[in-house]
Amino acid sequence: MFEDYIITKHAIERYAERIKCNKKDIIKRIKNDLYFTKVKKIINNGDTRYVFTRNSKEFIFKNDNGKWILKTVIKRSRNTNAYAMQKRARLSNSAV
Repeated sequence: MFEDYIITKHAIERYAERIKCNKKDIIKRIKNDLYFTKVKKIINNGDTRYVFTRNSKEFIFKNDNGKWILKTVIKRSRNTNAYAMQKRARLSNSAV
């Protein structure tokens, strides 16, 4: 992500399910995961943006009046991450 974004409470709670840290540390970890060298693939589908990272996480963003809002974070295995990328790419191609 090369634009500013807002992290929702749901995304923080979803991330907190996997790690036991305070809110400040979770926000720092999300920002580190979304650093441009760790991003594997970005798929745009209308006002939704799917960001896949090297550590098999999927970040789902929605565009709301010019601001990107992080809705949720999904942790996947390597195999299911590749399948999810293909599925999101198919959906974005069919939407065009």
